[in-house]
Amino acid sequence: MEDTVKTRRNPLAWFGKHKKLTALLLVVLIAAVLVLRAVLGGKKAAGSTYQFVRTSTLQKTSLTDSVSVNGTVKSGYEASVTVADSAKLYKVSEVKVAVGDTVKKGDVIATLDTSDLEKQIESAEESYGDTLKSAQTSYDRATADLETSTVQHENSLIDLQAKIDQADQNLQDAKDALTKAQENERKAQSTYDTAVSDYNTLKSAYESASASISTYTAALNAAADAQNQAISAVNSAIAAYNADPSDANKDAMNAANDNLKSAQEAYQSAQASLTDAQNSCSAPSLGLYGFNNISDALKNADSTKNQAESALDSAKNAVDTANTQISTCEQQVKAAHDSYDQEKNYSNLLNKSQNVEDSATKLEQAQRTPDNLETLRSTLEDCTLTATMDGTITALNATVGSVCSGTVATIQNTDALVVDVTIPANSVPKLSTGMTCHITSDATGDAVIDGTLTQIDPVANDTGSFGAKVVVNGDADGLLIGISAKVEIVISEKDNVFIVPRDAVGTADDGSSYVLRKTGGEGVDMTFEQVTVTTGDTNDFYVEITGSDLQEGDVIRSSADLTQGIETSSDSTLPDGVQQMENGDLYVGDPSNMPEGTVVMGGGDAPAGGPDGGPGGGQ
Repeated sequence: MEDTVKTRRNPLAWFGKHKKLTALLLVVLIAAVLVLRAVLGGKKAAGSTYQFVRTSTLQKTSLTDSVSVNGTVKSGYEASVTVADSAKLYKVSEVKVAVGDTVKKGDVIATLDTSDLEKQIESAEESYGDTLKSAQTSYDRATADLETSTVQHENSLIDLQAKIDQADQNLQDAKDALTKAQENERKAQSTYDTAVSDYNTLKSAYESASASISTYTAALNAAADAQNQAISAVNSAIAAYNADPSDANKDAMNAANDNLKSAQEAYQSAQASLTDAQNSCSAPSLGLYGFNNISDALKNADSTKNQAESALDSAKNAVDTANTQISTCEQQVKAAHDSYDQEKNYSNLLNKSQNVEDSATKLEQAQRTPDNLETLRSTLEDCTLTATMDGTITALNATVGSVCSGTVATIQNTDALVVDVTIPANSVPKLSTGMTCHITSDATGDAVIDGTLTQIDPVANDTGSFGAKVVVNGDADGLLIGISAKVEIVISEKDNVFIVPRDAVGTADDGSSYVLRKTGGEGVDMTFEQVTVTTGDTNDFYVEITGSDLQEGDVIRSSADLTQGIETSSDSTLPDGVQQMENGDLYVGDPSNMPEGTVVMGGGDAPAGGPDGGPGGGQ
């Protein structure tokens, strides 16, 4: 808390910056005070008017920001029981309730006479059953036919697949055989090439050897010819001697024999020479020695070559055969696949599948309840009028034998109440659904009933206001449907705080907030000090203040503007809490704390108060 002198200077800091104006204001203020005192003194005796400073006495209280509106109590839930258009021709056969009865949702309110309607339903159901049975039979037949054909089709596919597998295996075997034949051909070709090479080598050696003994061979051939001629001559001579054993023929025969002997000796000599020449022939690189060995080796090589050539021809034929077999197997594979595909796309099976689908569609259509039967059944249900919610029957318009039209019964929930209110347009932005409400009415006296703001209309009504609904949450005893009620919609509420009038808070030069707290004096001579405070929540009239120096019972000037807050009133119209003392001054505060010896001349005896509904304090 600041000392009194300092505190009284701070609110006048502005005046220090405007000295001329301050001097003028001081003069005016002093003159006004003197005049006021004179007036007070004179009017005290006359008992007409008084002046006082408006103050507030701090005490812990609640700060509420709210909007007060008026409305009408209604049921939160209301429903009408009506007759459907299709049932309006049927008469009431029985009424189950009376006005004031409590019902549950689904309870029967009234029933209509449906005897003719039930006969129509029976006929329609028979027709519906016949149609459904026929559609079911067609579907079952189509399904059985499809199942049989499907089994046959699947078995055929299994057999055809087996043929495909066998054809694929045969083709693979043919390809394996071709691979083997090609390998054999390659080997036979290699063997043949080797045999030809060997044969040509031996042939060359043979021809070389033949060339080396060709002279001896020619000599042997010549000796052989001569020997053959000598033999022929001997045979001729013998034949001639046998025919004529003359000496001449004998001598000719002996000469021929001698000549033969010489020819034989020459032949043997040529043969020996040839044999020597042949024995001297050789092919060392081949490991062959002697003409005959070379000749035999050539014969063997020729035989081997011929055999290799034959084997090569056989291998080539085997390759050709394998290729032919592959072509045959490929044709068989294609034929097997074609047969499988043809069976897989069996059009007759597709047609049967389509028949099943068509019959299924017809069955589905037949299973649907016909519109006329559905309408009749719905009408039958509509002929039993039931409660659509829990509540109390508040109106009933149904008699046995009559035809119902419009609303048959009205049901309201008397335990779930709402208040329909109208909110001014300027208050709507401050409100939102879910806010707490306090409900009062003439019917409930001083009782305050809790409620919740649940709805604010998005569009204004003809008067520019907005309709809204407040649900009653608390004990609603005495709150009756149709009566008027007052609703306080709480925007914010804070308990156990200090509050002062909004004008009581001033702003210092440094921007901080302050209030003026009484330090002494009475009436218009009260003195105040400046106390720094922190402001909090606020409403249209009051603001929350906090400060380490504040205490309950502090008297706070209701206006921080020293030029405001001084009021004039007659002794008969003094505000509550303002006491006129014997000396003519006005005492503002709790009467129990008035200075000793004070004599009350007039005014109320309650603690000072602010505006209606505000906290305690001076006026």
